Amino acid sequence: MVKVGLLTERMMEVKDEVLALCVFEGAQIPEQLKQFTKDMSQKQFEGKSGQAFATLTLGNATFKRLLLIGMGKENEFELDFCRRAAGTALRFAESVKAASLSVMLPEVKGTAPADVAQAMAEGAILAGYKFTKFKTKKEDIFDAETVTLISKNDILPLENARVCGTILAEAQNYVREMDENPANIATPAQIAEYAKSLAKTNKLLIKVIEKNEMKKLGMNALIAVNQGSAEPPKLVVMEYNPGKKLPFYAVIGKGITFDSGGISLKPSKGMEEMKYDKTGALVVLGVLKAASELKFPIRLLGLMPLTENMPSGSAQKPGDIVKAYNGKTIEVLNTDAEGRLILADVLAYAAQKKPDAIIDLATLTGAMIVCLGRAGAGLFSNDDALSSVIEKAGLKTNERVWRFPLWPEYIELIKSDIADLKNISGEGEAGSITAAMFLKEFVGECRWAHIDIAGVDMINRPHPYLGKGASGIGVRLVVEALKNLSGQK
Repeated sequence: MVKVGLLTERMMEVKDEVLALCVFEGAQIPEQLKQFTKDMSQKQFEGKSGQAFATLTLGNATFKRLLLIGMGKENEFELDFCRRAAGTALRFAESVKAASLSVMLPEVKGTAPADVAQAMAEGAILAGYKFTKFKTKKEDIFDAETVTLISKNDILPLENARVCGTILAEAQNYVREMDENPANIATPAQIAEYAKSLAKTNKLLIKVIEKNEMKKLGMNALIAVNQGSAEPPKLVVMEYNPGKKLPFYAVIGKGITFDSGGISLKPSKGMEEMKYDKTGALVVLGVLKAASELKFPIRLLGLMPLTENMPSGSAQKPGDIVKAYNGKTIEVLNTDAEGRLILADVLAYAAQKKPDAIIDLATLTGAMIVCLGRAGAGLFSNDDALSSVIEKAGLKTNERVWRFPLWPEYIELIKSDIADLKNISGEGEAGSITAAMFLKEFVGECRWAHIDIAGVDMINRPHPYLGKGASGIGVRLVVEALKNLSGQK
């Protein structure tokens, strides 16, 4: 994994193999670098967003290659441009098999240098991640070793930002690494082992609730989803700063380790992607990892219901009725609407502990991709202030969310004729909203936000700093939200 450092150094004294410089559209290239760009036409590089120009220095500098990265117009600057620039620089270095890279930190009017440094660290580390666990031939895989962020000013105020960016990006990569594991490896039992390992390393309290205890607790919705699987379910309960008198939050993640749809079987095309239906649970692990390493002064409860959703002779059937943890009865009209069932029990379980707020993350509905595509996640909440914090966190981290309504009319769509609720509306309307409305029935009076990450859990097209496959999106978003909720700077 690439390591990010920070130095105060003059540009022409950089000794790394590549020096990357961020250039805004219309800005002048520093005089001392013009000897390397004299043959570059304006059309080749104008500083536009996404542009890049590379050249050899041919022994006329202490660095071997110069890379110019376009940042677009400065008055249109967004912090994510720094992540993109760092990702571009890292990928270029790896393409020319350069082990070391220096990036000059751009100075941006109205943007704190610490924010720039943190974003650069995040972009470099996220871009450097590769999933190679199952590759038997690794000779052609090249990893850059170091990225040094170069500041013209004192680096001491930026060091905390570098550390923070490193912790956040490494937590996100930790999620990506686990999420890529297929269902024959990432079973509920194995994910529980990952959680135990993290708990031991980061000194977190952990308890794994097994099927027999779930039955005693009345978590019948979770057990019903598990009925068709040969893999026993697990409910992982973890806590950072347990019992301390600190702001108390709960984060919950959907952990379907493979979703076949159950008896309401999914089409076979693309079903292999259903290994990513556990993303929400793994994001919870990433949030706990980052929050504990950043030493946030909060108490944080993490809950991960884990099971497969499989068809078999023992699987739950359309029309079955189950009683959830809070006593509400659910008519299961579609066994492929299983995520809301396992979350129902766990949301009610968390609400009973009276946290200051609950945030859940789930790859819950395909309808979310229809709504927002893959550019952002859906946000649903019973609290305006909580929503506002998450929306602002999404803008800063570029893990953007868009809030949807939970108007009273939607509850009418999921009322059952023979039970309290049904797990789908049956109308084919507002699928993501009715799913969130279903969850709302299990949080009681708690402040609550649901983030539907179905469109952002994986990357399936070119991205500036995230490679194809599991994205780990949600870690930086929730950590930033928790930081702001607890009043930290």
